[in-house]
Amino acid sequence: MSAGRIPKARALMTVALSMAFASHAAPGIDRDAWRGDLAVVKQTLQDDYAHLAWVASAQSGVDLPALERDAQQAITTASSDAQAEQALRTFLAGFHDGHLKLLDRQVAGTSSPAPAAVDPRTLDASTGCAALGVLDEGRHDYSVPLQALPGYHATAAGADPALRSGVIALADGHRLGLLRLHEFDALRYPGLCHRLWGQLRHADTVNDMRATLNDAWVAEIAATLRRFQQQGVDAVLVDVGTNPGGDDSGDTLARLFSGAPVQSAPLWVSQSAAGRDYLLEQYERIDDALRHHHPDATARPLLVQQRDRFAASLRATQAPPCDMAWVWQSPRDWQALPCRHLVAAGSSGGPLATPAVDAIPDFLIAHRLDWAQDLRRHWAAWQGPVYVLTDAKTASSAEMFAARLQDNRIARVVGSTTGGYGCGFMSPPPPRALPHSQLRMRIPNCVRLRADGSDEVAGISPDLPIDTRANESARARAQRMLDAVGVDLARH
Repeated sequence: MSAGRIPKARALMTVALSMAFASHAAPGIDRDAWRGDLAVVKQTLQDDYAHLAWVASAQSGVDLPALERDAQQAITTASSDAQAEQALRTFLAGFHDGHLKLLDRQVAGTSSPAPAAVDPRTLDASTGCAALGVLDEGRHDYSVPLQALPGYHATAAGADPALRSGVIALADGHRLGLLRLHEFDALRYPGLCHRLWGQLRHADTVNDMRATLNDAWVAEIAATLRRFQQQGVDAVLVDVGTNPGGDDSGDTLARLFSGAPVQSAPLWVSQSAAGRDYLLEQYERIDDALRHHHPDATARPLLVQQRDRFAASLRATQAPPCDMAWVWQSPRDWQALPCRHLVAAGSSGGPLATPAVDAIPDFLIAHRLDWAQDLRRHWAAWQGPVYVLTDAKTASSAEMFAARLQDNRIARVVGSTTGGYGCGFMSPPPPRALPHSQLRMRIPNCVRLRADGSDEVAGISPDLPIDTRANESARARAQRMLDAVGVDLARH
């Protein structure tokens, strides 16, 4: 054998060994099946994902074609199912939408049987509140230690201990009223439930108990704002840092902070079955008001108008959708898109959340159109400068709150850009399982638009950005936030 043939033989042997090792290292990986899962993910996004047009636009900052190419390449080079699965998770994470998730598989036979129904009204306060669904998730304190700064005083000794509030004196003599909203859901304020248990347990139904608790939560917030007004503080700072969201109170509570009309965000849902349930629910509620509640001459035309609009949107969900395959090819201008695969669904505050509804005397009918109507006695509890404190963990309904106050020029936002969750689900659809991996997709079906026409999922940028500094204590960061508010307050 010549010397020149030995290296070639060794090279061939090395290739053979490498192939054998790769085969041994990745037993059973079926790349074609994983590519099939990726294809289903893409098609499902095209069919149902409400934020797809925004994410694919040039304004979003996301390079969707590059994300898709990277996912294909990662599956091609994956040496295990775990790596292929990670390729799918990384692909969806690249959309920067906190509501868009790849959930774990549903393991057969692991679902727990539904617990036996227990009437919370028969229980003591602690057990009854838990049975009612009131949870304590440990986010009561301010998101930064404002209470540790000089000049801070807690307010209202009789207030709900889960609803933090206080007054703090700034260096220039201004006084700020501080209000902590750790979640936009009355069921996350256990101290309030415990305090009201004697009243709650006499409600007729569990739904009535929850409604009473929600009314009391809003009243507590309004009472805190009125105390600030009476105490003559110069401005209110609402802390929604680390607030993960909740319900539609992210919109309706905005009315407590201003005497001027508050414009809700335009709401859109996916032009597919994913958005249909919400559209149908609103259509039926409005149609019921027209048929059975005898609306007066003020209410009837507004109801008819909104019923017709929801009927048109329902028809649109049945029409052939526009082709969204372009999203994997190149970004396009959001403002110039001829089709976004969305249909109109009223506003973030209800089908018609405008001052026109305020003239309707029948509360039930007015509430069908504008969900903030049941808060009317608390509107404008505070009238003065407002600041909203946000961070990267401010999400979903908390983003809606910050956006409504910022877009209506009620408040200035201080802190850092929010998490970018935006609108998630108006009617939560069941997750869709992928055919090969059986991983499940959770896909948002709604969009809230900002005053400038952008999608709220982009996150809420602060008017007064407070950057994160290396080795800075939380207390020092809190002080810098207050200093920025103080300077801004003096200027305005």
